[in-house]
Amino acid sequence: MNPKRISRLLFLALCYTILGTFTGLAVLYLFFDSSILGWLTAIVYSSIAPALTVIYIIIGITIIRFSFMKKRNAIVVVSVLCVFMFVSAIIPYTLIPGEIAEAESQMNQTYGIAYTNLDTSGMRPVPYSLYDNIYGLAIDESKFSVSENIEYFDNGVDKFFFDWYRPSGEGPFPVMITLHGGAWVIGDKGRMNVISFNQYFASKGYTVFDLNYGLIDTDTLTGEAAATFGTFSTFRGFSPNYNGSYTLQQQIENIGEFTKMLELNNSKYSADLDNVFVVGRSAGGHMASLITLGYKNPLFAGNFSTNMTVKGGIWIYPPTNFSRSVSSIFDQMMEGSLPIDEQYKKLSPSFLISNSTETPPIMIVHGSKDGLADYSQSISFYQYAAGLGKRCLLITIPWAGHAFDFIFQSYGGQIATYYIERFVALELGEG
Repeated sequence: MNPKRISRLLFLALCYTILGTFTGLAVLYLFFDSSILGWLTAIVYSSIAPALTVIYIIIGITIIRFSFMKKRNAIVVVSVLCVFMFVSAIIPYTLIPGEIAEAESQMNQTYGIAYTNLDTSGMRPVPYSLYDNIYGLAIDESKFSVSENIEYFDNGVDKFFFDWYRPSGEGPFPVMITLHGGAWVIGDKGRMNVISFNQYFASKGYTVFDLNYGLIDTDTLTGEAAATFGTFSTFRGFSPNYNGSYTLQQQIENIGEFTKMLELNNSKYSADLDNVFVVGRSAGGHMASLITLGYKNPLFAGNFSTNMTVKGGIWIYPPTNFSRSVSSIFDQMMEGSLPIDEQYKKLSPSFLISNSTETPPIMIVHGSKDGLADYSQSISFYQYAAGLGKRCLLITIPWAGHAFDFIFQSYGGQIATYYIERFVALELGEG
């Protein structure tokens, strides 16, 4: 067989393989975002869409041109598939301007002239940059140092640790406590908690504490809870090897121990406890919400440092409404000092928002195509908080799935960073 013909056939086989693979990924992204595969696909798919649009065009032209297709039907099929994939990749980007306009409207309505006159030198100049999407966000690593695996609590069964990102300079610095996600059953600080986010804000003058905390051992769950959360045990290798199993109540108590340690060592860690921000993703977003709304709530008496002021809560794709009347799947995870129905309320932000003596400002960042943490919960919480007169903003990332910012330079990561750094600057300014 002619070597040129062999090369052409091999090249076409590669193109068809890519076409089939990415067609499958597009289908997962569009229609199966609540599945594990769909969720993992959504993290990457929309983030690399600019490159995908070019790839799809090239593949379509290549297959049609070098296959010497003579049948009209074959040409139509390949063309339709390529157009379908092109559209699936480009849709989020066509919606970005509209969501940015909505975010700007909220910021202006909430902060008014303070937002207009905010000194943004040193901040990201635009919410989204295609250049940064391709080449990454610039982070000046000379402006901070990192100390890893510092112990903050030993309960006799397990030890818990944090990584400290310290800005250059004298301090004290505003504090960011960042909490990883993982459905309360997996996860860890570091690589499981968007290291680039911690680095970015440390380079901007925030002392960042990235900590781990206890997790529920899925082997202790039974029934529907075991079936639902046992799926995540596949990723257990990304978690600390704890000896104990920790309910949601115990997890927030672990984190509370960190705040007490920080109170005793605030000078050592250059921490300004009058200016604390709590950031969390997914289940960590839930934990962040409990700190934001619970740190001065009698329901959590004795849990947290009494000498810190939470200036704002930043909840990224969080669950915000736990209702036993809807599902009892969390019963085993909710166990605590109160009757189970009261535990659901205590650990539900939608209850705490109207039952707390103090409500710090809140920024929720959520992807509209989140198949794991229901985006509609964030909408409902935002509307409810606004109705109560609370300061709450909802930044929507169009067509983004769960964990959209794990690729920090993605459009979701960029938009989130843009508004988070303005939110914290404005809240510090008002202090």
